[in-house]
Amino acid sequence: MAVREINVIVAGEFVRKDSKNAGVQGEGNVTTLRLTLDKTWEGYAKRIIWRDAAGENPVAVILYTPVTKAVEAGGTPDPLTFETPIPSEPMAVPGWCSFTLEGYEPGAEGTPGRVAYSVTDRLEVRPNDGFYSPAEPTAGQALQLQAEIEGIMPQVTELVGGAVRDLEAARVWEPWDGDKTYVRENKVSRRGSSYLCVAPCQGVDPVLDVAESGGERGNFWIKIAAKGEQGDQGAAGPQGAAGQRGIQGEQGPQGELGPEGKQGQRGLQGPAGAPGPAGPRGPQGEAGPQGPQGERGINGVAVSTAGMVAFNVDAAGHLLCAYTGEEQPNYYINGSGHLCLDI
Repeated sequence: MAVREINVIVAGEFVRKDSKNAGVQGEGNVTTLRLTLDKTWEGYAKRIIWRDAAGENPVAVILYTPVTKAVEAGGTPDPLTFETPIPSEPMAVPGWCSFTLEGYEPGAEGTPGRVAYSVTDRLEVRPNDGFYSPAEPTAGQALQLQAEIEGIMPQVTELVGGAVRDLEAARVWEPWDGDKTYVRENKVSRRGSSYLCVAPCQGVDPVLDVAESGGERGNFWIKIAAKGEQGDQGAAGPQGAAGQRGIQGEQGPQGELGPEGKQGQRGLQGPAGAPGPAGPRGPQGEAGPQGPQGERGINGVAVSTAGMVAFNVDAAGHLLCAYTGEEQPNYYINGSGHLCLDI
């Protein structure tokens, strides 16, 4: 797996880098920052402080000398070259995250004291559309991820082991060098004993400084103890009790709508609703087949009159009577609406 690396050169309070891209939103410990400092930073403890694009969630990382290939081949580490991965906190917000490199003198109990040098620069965090709505991997993707994890496990184990060794090496007392300028909290070994610097000095022998003071503390050094051989590692202690469960965090954003599920069983039929208003009358359908002949009606009454008479209804709905002869037949409609004839 290729390592994503950004080379940063710091000269005094000026910064030059070969890339501005920190990575994609949501990543963590993927991109490595390789810092090369000039001699201005020599003699100071160093740390780097990360902040996200909103200028919030600061994370401080103490820098220590890495074990490079040159060291593994028998060389010595470069005290002004450091490698540190970009943590996840500054990668949580898209935009331009910032990092501040500080050179400081250690304070009481190893805490950062007075800051002598400080430089700040920014790197771009690109947005990730899937950061707020992660999807579960498919079965095939899960198998591929597992295979990749198993493939890099030896490398991760070696890197973690190397980091632990580097951290332990950073805590080892360094041999005293009369040509080096020491600052407070520097730890050195001299003639089988360990000493802690309490005042900046150069060329002051820790043994003589303590001896001249007539005790365990001199003007520049404190004698801690004679350095003995490292003992065997003790047995692991029993596992402690589980801590209390923390408070529940805020609910995250709602995920995307999942696929539609299978249709469930049909429920009981509810009561019939009230009839709605009548809709508009539809077009007249085709004529149906002729029905059977009905029963014969009652016999009519034949009346003899003078001449012939015919009735018809006009377009206005009037009943008209047409007859032959000179004499008008006496037809009329009574009060009940019946057509009558006087004979």
